[in-house]
Amino acid sequence: MNLDHLASYLAVLRTGSFHAAARERGLSQASVSLHVRALENRYGTALIVRDRSGCRPVPGTDEFVHYAGLLLDLADRAGRALARPQLVVGASSNIGTYLIQPIFKSFAAEHAGFETRLVIGANAAMPDRLAAGGIDIALMEWWDHRPGFQAERWRTEEVVVIVGADHPWRSRSAVAVGELAGQPILGGEPRTGTGTLLRERLGPAAEDLRVAMDLGSTEAVKQAVRHGLGISLVLAGAVRDEVRAGVLHALRIEGTPLHKPLWSVIRRDEPPSSPGRRFAERLATG
Repeated sequence: MNLDHLASYLAVLRTGSFHAAARERGLSQASVSLHVRALENRYGTALIVRDRSGCRPVPGTDEFVHYAGLLLDLADRAGRALARPQLVVGASSNIGTYLIQPIFKSFAAEHAGFETRLVIGANAAMPDRLAAGGIDIALMEWWDHRPGFQAERWRTEEVVVIVGADHPWRSRSAVAVGELAGQPILGGEPRTGTGTLLRERLGPAAEDLRVAMDLGSTEAVKQAVRHGLGISLVLAGAVRDEVRAGVLHALRIEGTPLHKPLWSVIRRDEPPSSPGRRFAERLATG
């Protein structure tokens, strides 16, 4: 597969036109067209749809676009690694936003010879990025123990119930499981393992919990809880600042403390002295 052809193809999708892609890449429009045509000939299928709104992927080719981007990123990393060792840490949204940054900063300062990057994304996207080499280590809230990887628990984080500052529970420190069933619960990022944790720890009572809205992120959940749209269950570290400021209130579940294991995952064939393995060792030692 020709990487220049892939780069031109993705540039067309990113900019929305062959003309803009040619300008971005410093090529003629004819060259960009030839690159895209060569890709289409190689795979025997059209890859770009052109209409009045611009250029977009042919329906059903989203996975091809995804992996094409990973290939280019991996090729770029390979070239830069010749000059300077690199560490790319991939973290799920909650871990990357609320938990890992002090450790990442400290590690980067201690290893000034490394080029270090932190990539934050959806928990569900991390395994593919790790497998494709786009990241060196994945920090996740949930892991499915697939083969070919080495996963370790590097931290356990408490899961708490959060309510707004004017909620009737604002003066309490804990709430019974049965009380949760009568409340609209706001969901955040999908596939982070919170639902599985609740079913394991709460048993049949978990089936009575009503998810009123799926908001996609913890930040959106916190804002909605602050404005009285419902309650939620989140990592304690994600709301520490808001609880300290008094705009949110955190409660434990009576008799059933919830703790979520957080995972560090590397490829099993990662060399012993690689930056990814060194970062994993740093997490294991605190």
